[in-house]
Amino acid sequence: MRAVRIHAHGGPEVLQVDEIPEPAPGPGDLLVRLRATSVNHRDIWIRRGHPHPAYYVDLPAVLGIDVCGDVVEVGAEVDGFRPGDRVTANPYMQCGRCTYCLRGRFQLCPRFSVYHGTYAELFLVPSSFAVRVDASVPDEHVAAFPNAYITAWQMLVGKAGVGPSDTVFVWAGTSGLGSAAIQIAKLSGARVIASAGSEEKREVLRRGLADEVLDHHSADLVARVHELTDDEGATIVFEHVGQATWERSLELAAHGGTIVSAGATSGDDARMNITYMFVKQLRILGSRLGTMTDALAAARHLSAGHFAPLIGAVLPLEQLGEAHTLMDEGRVTGKVIVKPIA
Repeated sequence: MRAVRIHAHGGPEVLQVDEIPEPAPGPGDLLVRLRATSVNHRDIWIRRGHPHPAYYVDLPAVLGIDVCGDVVEVGAEVDGFRPGDRVTANPYMQCGRCTYCLRGRFQLCPRFSVYHGTYAELFLVPSSFAVRVDASVPDEHVAAFPNAYITAWQMLVGKAGVGPSDTVFVWAGTSGLGSAAIQIAKLSGARVIASAGSEEKREVLRRGLADEVLDHHSADLVARVHELTDDEGATIVFEHVGQATWERSLELAAHGGTIVSAGATSGDDARMNITYMFVKQLRILGSRLGTMTDALAAARHLSAGHFAPLIGAVLPLEQLGEAHTLMDEGRVTGKVIVKPIA
């Protein structure tokens, strides 16, 4: 079968189409045939050789987090799935053995791993992390779902407790994670103010996604947020950019507000005015991916048609290097979807 692997770290050119053996499912595995996957920042960071241990993989490696596929074969101990099922999967895999997992606090598992392996025609998925998806949902929507929507669900619902009384500010609203956050916040009845860096992207957000749309490069962005909220600020700030936005996130948050963060796409070295934080009595919450409870809850809304991910490009598996280039250069609005050639 064909798979795209990296044999060394570097630019998009290190993504190489290889012929490799078909995997055989273990007792608890599903063998899944790819319908579609997508490109995530995690794929980019692993490909480049990010130094943090969380991004380490043995080489050569097949990357790819997001699952949309059909079950071909089930392991001997699998219950609840059968060949022909259309599935996605939660990429967050807790160990199940540490003290946090034994207490049911799966989100805090220090020994978790993150699924990867979908840049291939066939791949294995642990059945304990698989989720069925209704046949009515387009493949592209399923492929855009796991990493973005499960993470955003945990951030807004699981951590911040979003509700109708909230005003949520979302940085980079046309990104995969940002657009997922907007849709989840709106589903919860909240008001949403979102930012984007180009007029083209802001126009996309104005088409029924966000209630208010701002230029996140504008010098008066914080002032505009306060103007739009009667000088109160946003009760929830959805942070996934990091270094370039962190100080402004503190400034635009309401007194007693919440900043929830699950990413640092612009860099890790963010500055913070501590006095600003404690005078405003802000809650700052870290978050990462989401549990199966989050995955199943979000997937019910996906199957019901409540989510419509932004799709910026659809490319064949053999053009995965071009898909990574689009992400590297920020030349796409929404998710980059990758599909096998029919």
